[in-house]
Amino acid sequence: MSYLSNNSRVASVTVKGIDYTNNLISWVASDASVNKQGCATTSGQLLLGTKPGGTLIEDYDRNNFRRGDEVILTMTEPGGSTYRHPRGLLYVISTSYDVEAEQLQVEIGCRLSLMALLDEFDALLSIVPIPLDPARENYQSCCASFASAGKYVYQDNNGNLQSGLFFDGDSFGGTAAGEWVSVLGVTTNSVSPLAGTGAIPDQIKLSYQVPSDTVATDQAGRVDTETTTSYFFLAYPIVDYTRQNSDATEEEPNGTLENAGGANTIEYDGPAISLGSSSCGNAPSAPADNGTPSCQEGYQLVQSSTYFPAVRTDEVVTLYGGPSAQVSYSRRQTYGPRIEANGQYWADNFAYCRQLYGTGCDPDGQCPYDGLDTTLLTRTETYNFFDSASGQANRTIVDTYDILISGAQPTDWRAGTSNGRILSFDPSYLLDDSMYRVRRSETTYYTVDNTNVRDTTVYESVTTKGIGIKGGQNLDALQGIKTRTIRRSTSNATLDVAPDIVNTPTTSTTEISTVLPLFTGRYVTPPAESGPYEIEEQVPVPLLFDTQGQIDEVVDNYSDYLIRFTKGDVFGLQISEGLRSDVVTGWRPGMPFRYYDPSKGKLLAMRMDATSWGVDTNGAAFVVNGIWNGFSDGTVTIPSNTVGGSIPDLGGGTPTPPGGEVPPSVDDETSVDSGAIAFEVDVYFMFQAIAKTFAIDGVSPSPPASQDVNVKRTMTCYVAGLIVGPGDILTTEPDGGIPLEYEGVIVVADATIVDADLFS
Repeated sequence: MSYLSNNSRVASVTVKGIDYTNNLISWVASDASVNKQGCATTSGQLLLGTKPGGTLIEDYDRNNFRRGDEVILTMTEPGGSTYRHPRGLLYVISTSYDVEAEQLQVEIGCRLSLMALLDEFDALLSIVPIPLDPARENYQSCCASFASAGKYVYQDNNGNLQSGLFFDGDSFGGTAAGEWVSVLGVTTNSVSPLAGTGAIPDQIKLSYQVPSDTVATDQAGRVDTETTTSYFFLAYPIVDYTRQNSDATEEEPNGTLENAGGANTIEYDGPAISLGSSSCGNAPSAPADNGTPSCQEGYQLVQSSTYFPAVRTDEVVTLYGGPSAQVSYSRRQTYGPRIEANGQYWADNFAYCRQLYGTGCDPDGQCPYDGLDTTLLTRTETYNFFDSASGQANRTIVDTYDILISGAQPTDWRAGTSNGRILSFDPSYLLDDSMYRVRRSETTYYTVDNTNVRDTTVYESVTTKGIGIKGGQNLDALQGIKTRTIRRSTSNATLDVAPDIVNTPTTSTTEISTVLPLFTGRYVTPPAESGPYEIEEQVPVPLLFDTQGQIDEVVDNYSDYLIRFTKGDVFGLQISEGLRSDVVTGWRPGMPFRYYDPSKGKLLAMRMDATSWGVDTNGAAFVVNGIWNGFSDGTVTIPSNTVGGSIPDLGGGTPTPPGGEVPPSVDDETSVDSGAIAFEVDVYFMFQAIAKTFAIDGVSPSPPASQDVNVKRTMTCYVAGLIVGPGDILTTEPDGGIPLEYEGVIVVADATIVDADLFS
């Protein structure tokens, strides 16, 4: 007889509110195991085809099914009522359109899948049960935090993140009741062992990390200042003229006193570098000698360049005020010689001075080298703005300010030239430190129709077009020239690199280990190679707590979680069932159920772990990894009209069970045997023996040279203890008092303790 289940059927499939039920070929989804993972991530595929009466599914441009669109699956049970599938709300990840087959394969997943794809974990970070080191905050660490606490997190069929204890309700005092029953040969489609044939471990070596010192903080709001100083030589932007003796040679570069005109000799020891010679260059005409010997006689003017030592300083201030300590603001200021802002201005200043005061005997007119003092030349400020939901930068503004003289043109400080001579010079800019905004770049990032858009607007001051700083025009870039550029792309080409994140220090940790016995009597002493077989495990995240009590509580909980999962995998089963409403009502990872083998009389208490769900036009089913939790002493009732046990209608119609559906049930369950409890107690003994020799009169004779003394001791140790669970009441003193070792509390708080009075 066939026991194909008369299970639920598809009621509707919608994507972004559009009904694709008539296009459905198949829908499959799989939940990842939470064993040491924490996150029950769901991923799957929706396959749609072109059918008469169906909706158009063409998606050449991948715009009809966009990432993040809701995919909702609703089921109808045999009684006619509808309900949302346990994984009935997922989201589009990507699509692939088969043109020839006219089929669309839609990759789907839960919110956790989207988080893993984009490494967006803020929603998880806000609910993690164990705090994370700020330097290790990421999606995987958030999942590991749940696993370390023996918990899971998943997205329910309404799109909400839910968390809970996987073995909730299981303790040494009892086991959570099953919420549905699987019966071999009645409701099951297939059953197979969950684990392979590998050796079964005898114990687990569990290690965990605790802070060596203080816990590092996330450093959001930190301000960093970085200063860079450069030293260099600056060429002054003019040509110097110096007088040199006409008969100068390599041996006598200054000529001789005889030819130098005696007292008219001028010595020069400045930092000039010779670039050649001319008669008098641009120096003003020499005054008339009036019958006296000319100071030019025996000399020639030599052009040279002058170099001065200079300092340039860059100062960068960074504020890490964004989400996850991203850069929210930065400012770069450059200090240097004022002359670097506009070399032409100071060249004209010197030339104008030289044309006023230069003579044939003093061609540079003793003019000062202005503009060598240090001042603020330019400042750049960057502002990053962030999306409140995702924490990503969605807008960036960069403002650049320059010193006023940098935008000036020769017409701003001189009226012109006549025969190479400057007609007038405006010295008002010599010490003007005014700044103006020369440029602003504003970039906004957003998405339209599954397309990434980078919208950039650039504002530039009118000075960038060479019109100078006079004339009454507004020099601010926001009142200047505006240019807008929009780039669109379906790739990430339009996305800039995310703002820097402060390099948060990692908390220093110390590793501690403990041994967790699993089974006893599974190996024999000879040969030694047979055991014990030990596997190594580690609490997934460092236990960054301030007190030892908090650390001990997590270690106890994770130890229990690890022992139960290790045993559960060894004795677990993979079970296939038809989808029934009694199975999926209140579904969650770790949902307790019972499995019954009628022929062997075995009733197993189990937990639902990794589950694969399948739906097509003929029906729905699921395959679950059943984690063993013990053997139940309950009694199974299998009604004749059991859900999934109906006899197919041989006439070709849809099979329906007579008189309605009644699921199998378990009654009179009083205990679940999860196996022996094993634990280790370290006992330390210290023996001390003292031997003395003495005489009655108090005078000790010399002991013999060597003596061997055989000392025999016999000790019998009686160990008594009480294994208790959280919430249990400990025994009081005969007079009703509380023993000192209980520290005033007789209600057990730890997961498992042993009565402190071990010896009697």
